[in-house]
Amino acid sequence: MSMPSVGLRLRLVVPLAWVLILYGAFCTYITARARHSEMMAEATLSTLRLAGTVRRSTRHAMLQSRRDDILTMVAEIGAQPDMDHVRIFNKEGVIAYSADASEINQVVDRRAEGCYQCHASDRPATTLDAAERSRVYESLSGARTLAAMEVIYNEPSCWSAACHAHPPEQRLLGVIDVGTSLREADQRVARTTRNTVLVGALSTVIICGIGTLMVQRMVVKPVRSLLASTQRVAAGDLDCRMPVTSADEIGQLTRSFVAMTEHLQAAHRELRGWADKLSEEVAGKTRDLQRAQAHILRSEKLSSIGLLAAGVAHELNSPLTGILTFAHVLAKRAPPGSEEQQQLQLIGQQAERCAVIIRQLLDLSRERKPEKSLHDLHGIIEQSLALVAHQRSFQAVQVHRDYDPHVVDVMVDANQLQQVIVNLLVNAGEAMPDGGPLSIRTRRIRPSTLPVAGSDGDAVQIVVSDTGVGIAPENVRRIFDPFFTTKDVGQGTGLGLAISHGIIEQHGGQITVDSTVGEGTTFTITLPVGSPRQLLQGNAPRDT
Repeated sequence: MSMPSVGLRLRLVVPLAWVLILYGAFCTYITARARHSEMMAEATLSTLRLAGTVRRSTRHAMLQSRRDDILTMVAEIGAQPDMDHVRIFNKEGVIAYSADASEINQVVDRRAEGCYQCHASDRPATTLDAAERSRVYESLSGARTLAAMEVIYNEPSCWSAACHAHPPEQRLLGVIDVGTSLREADQRVARTTRNTVLVGALSTVIICGIGTLMVQRMVVKPVRSLLASTQRVAAGDLDCRMPVTSADEIGQLTRSFVAMTEHLQAAHRELRGWADKLSEEVAGKTRDLQRAQAHILRSEKLSSIGLLAAGVAHELNSPLTGILTFAHVLAKRAPPGSEEQQQLQLIGQQAERCAVIIRQLLDLSRERKPEKSLHDLHGIIEQSLALVAHQRSFQAVQVHRDYDPHVVDVMVDANQLQQVIVNLLVNAGEAMPDGGPLSIRTRRIRPSTLPVAGSDGDAVQIVVSDTGVGIAPENVRRIFDPFFTTKDVGQGTGLGLAISHGIIEQHGGQITVDSTVGEGTTFTITLPVGSPRQLLQGNAPRDT
């Protein structure tokens, strides 16, 4: 089971993003908490100072028992923005003064949140520090409220006043309770927290983006380039080269990869050389073996045909000679133009045809060794064309010549090569009953492109291409077999191409065929030019 593909960039950037997110969240939490504590401390100190201000502002009015003035001051202070309440309690817990007139003379439960600090035990506390004198609670409107208490002690000026309202042994006279709304402070804390989160998130995104670009440029891009090169090498392209752009570990890996590729290329080149050499040797041996096998098969066929031909020739030559002689004699004696004369002439023609077949059989079985000499190849082709030009099958054929000027004299038996070319031309004309273009091309080829095994010099090719009916694929491989023909009965013996094949092989050459039904047939004759020593020194006989 294959594992899901995860990119290297994702592997590096995601952990970095998580680290930055966690670090940003921690910093945001610490900052928000510190800011909240700082603002609460400032608000508490401000509220305590406000409570102290209320105590000092109302002190003279209380000493002089100016109740209306105290109510007015409390109401004005309570009317300020974000003020939740301003109350003054007496020692019995009764609200003596309040910014809310409806609260005056109400008794506060000692278990209430405003009284709990002092009345947590059976004996009320007479002194509280600053932290104990402030509290945060949720008001009836649902808003968070910060309240601070300022204790009104029984000072000497109180018990020595003209009213003598409080005896000296009474230590506490009451409590001033001031409450301010924390809505604005909470909004500032929330705004600060939100801004901190946004800045942290933006910083995280920017840092991740910069980190992604750096990872892309410094890690991912070189690794991808290296991966692409390894894939090309795995696909067989050993010519790819990857430049070394850094001296770090990736650069060292790239250098190692380049060195490995060069060693693989050298090994591959050496193996390919050995493989090519082995393939050439195997191909050469295979061609030699095929040629030897074909020669053996052909020799066996020709041996059988030779025995048959010798017996047939011996048994039929004398009767055929008599038939042919008497047919000619009787045809001369018959009245000219009579039916009897025509029948005798037909007998003579058929007897001559039988004699020709017997001669072809004898030629095929004997495989006469060619008598080679230097000849003009183009001259032999022109002589062959002249021999077939007046035949009925060639009357509508247009011959196109394409001779290579670099083709020199060749070492051949002119009569045998002419026999081969004439046979190919006759077959081409018969394959084009309605006429058409027939091309004859010659060209000189180099040893590296020679299809002739064992040839170490240049060679020439004669290519005869017709535009006739073509040969069926199943018949192409049998086209050079003796007695094989695709013509109608009485139109061919099937020996022409077999004899041509034998002549070309006797010259150390090769004849091949390529045909497409309905498009035409191309015969290619490949012949070695001749012995280099003879061609250079001019020792070969020249047939003029």
